[in-house]
Amino acid sequence: MTVRILLPAEFQDIYISDQEMEEAIAAHLAWGQTWHGDLPTDVFFGIWADLAGKARPLVVTVQLGAPKPVITVPPESPLTVADNRILLDDGRELVLRFVP
Repeated sequence: MTVRILLPAEFQDIYISDQEMEEAIAAHLAWGQTWHGDLPTDVFFGIWADLAGKARPLVVTVQLGAPKPVITVPPESPLTVADNRILLDDGRELVLRFVP
């Protein structure tokens, strides 16, 4: 059996043989059969914190007092500003058109 998984660039040099993959799958299935359905508290709250962190609002500031609007985002934001375009971290872009 051959399994192909697309991985981010930093993981593309990792190689696992078919036998190792089969053993990993078998071990996971065996673990799943013994799992009683409860999540340890640290795992549950860790996942919750990760999801809550991704659900935070994205802040964009538009300063209208200048000759033309100035758009900024906080330095830690996943957004990038280029003129009147806001580039999202997933490749999409939001174009703002200001009309008088």
